[in-house]
Amino acid sequence: MKTVLVTGGSQGIGYELAKCFAQDGFRVILAARDPVRLQEACANLQNQYQIPAEWISIDLSLSDGAEKLYESVKDRKIDALVNNAGTGYTGKLWEIQGSAEDAVLGVNIRALTVLTRLFLKDMTERGEGLIMNTASTGGFQPGPYTALYYASKSFVVSYSRAANQEARPYGVSVSCLCPGPVDTGFYDKAGGKKPFYAMDPETCARYAYKHLGEEVIIPGLLNRLVYHLPVSLKTGFVEKRKKKELQK
Repeated sequence: MKTVLVTGGSQGIGYELAKCFAQDGFRVILAARDPVRLQEACANLQNQYQIPAEWISIDLSLSDGAEKLYESVKDRKIDALVNNAGTGYTGKLWEIQGSAEDAVLGVNIRALTVLTRLFLKDMTERGEGLIMNTASTGGFQPGPYTALYYASKSFVVSYSRAANQEARPYGVSVSCLCPGPVDTGFYDKAGGKKPFYAMDPETCARYAYKHLGEEVIIPGLLNRLVYHLPVSLKTGFVEKRKKKELQK
């Protein structure tokens, strides 16, 4: 039985991706911070798909979080890794608290980078495996009033594409998932307003799973069309929307 590790897997896109893997008979390991939600998610996966599911409560924003997660599962053969954990904040960049900045850098960049590197080493040595890193359509342009989040996702896009080129000759694929707005709890945590056109997480995850192995995955026809618009136009739209949110 193959095994998938999903960070940020207790809810939203991560949980829906875990369901896709479980439906295909994967053993599932979910990693997130909230033990209550993790327990509930694992119980649902076990009952619905009759597969083994376990959870690890861990804070990936901590400097040693990613290493601790890897150490806890390294003795098992992880066939697939989904780096889905992420966080972000809305506001003037000079008014964001340093602790909030550290969390974004720690989860969105450092943890993803460390986990990708460590598991890629194992996978390339075996000659098989797959990784999916969750970025965002925000990774394709600057994001005024959510500057660090957009910048962190730009890093994920670039890093994942390069990793895929390096890993492909060894039988391993690295995909970068770039969803647009998705109807999850992210907006409440980040201090932004959820757009009315936000995609539901199940639709997003199923599209991503169907296209697993492709270098860049953009769910939603509208998002794929917007990708081709001029960067200045997209940046201006984000600036106006976020500024309006802050004024309210």
